[in-house]
Amino acid sequence: MKESIGGVTLFNIVIVFILLFAGYVSMSINYSKAYNVKNEILNIIKNQGGVCTSSNRNSECYNFGIQINDYFNEANYRSTGECDEGWVGYNRNGEIDYNNSAFCVKAIKAQGNSELPNALYYQVEVFYQLDIPVFSSVFEFSIYGETGRIYEPNECSFDPARYPWC
Repeated sequence: MKESIGGVTLFNIVIVFILLFAGYVSMSINYSKAYNVKNEILNIIKNQGGVCTSSNRNSECYNFGIQINDYFNEANYRSTGECDEGWVGYNRNGEIDYNNSAFCVKAIKAQGNSELPNALYYQVEVFYQLDIPVFSSVFEFSIYGETGRIYEPNECSFDPARYPWC
């Protein structure tokens, strides 16, 4: 009887360590993928000269959605979350979506130089999760990043009441 109780206890300890190790590996993989997605979104925003979206194919802003969509398809990134107040959420197609956002963007007016008053920088929030086998998604986390100053940004699609400089 003593050996059977010891065997069950040892088996439970091994299962717990396997779950902890699998969770750690899953978390580190999801974090590195979210970090790469965040950096690519920041590069796209920087290369586009800001954030703007449009469903009009002739618009200069339409390219933002195409680049975001292409990158998310290539990266096979599926995590979503909800944006906080003051953030604008975007889905995997680069379209505004507050409920099921793949990433969130916040435009902030840069302070300082009065000669160049139209300068913004953008903060980006990307979501990732701790996926433990059997239990699925347990915790949700986010990672933040920001661009440098973007002078004379594109016209944004943000709400003019909240973002008067756009």
